[in-house]
Amino acid sequence: MTNILAIDYGAKRIGLAVNNMLGVVSPLDFVKNDSGKLAGLKQIIRERNIQKIILGLPIALSGQEELAAQKVRKFAGELTALGLPVEFIDERLSTVEAHKRMLQYGISAKNRRPLADSLSAGILLEKYLQYAAKK
Repeated sequence: MTNILAIDYGAKRIGLAVNNMLGVVSPLDFVKNDSGKLAGLKQIIRERNIQKIILGLPIALSGQEELAAQKVRKFAGELTALGLPVEFIDERLSTVEAHKRMLQYGISAKNRRPLADSLSAGILLEKYLQYAAKK
């Protein structure tokens, strides 16, 4: 199985998740969205032998791209410097699902915010792997 890095891009934090050879998805610590973000991502890619990046694309419930999608597409352009293929995935309701899961597991509201981005990335990766398995 291909090692994939899923990214949930945010203005302050970039949520991350990876899969292993068995397809098990694991959220990682987020990377701050600052000037060191690409260096941080490059290190993760090297350490985990990542071969593909999945990037959540903000799409409204109507099916139209949201304004934030422009920022995500610009970030995707920056990711090309890492030399890996980048695929977009519809991130609709992934953050809602992440918050539902955290409530289900009893994670306090105070602790949810820093976990939400990476858990959302994990949900995106689960969705991608399920879709790929059906092909």
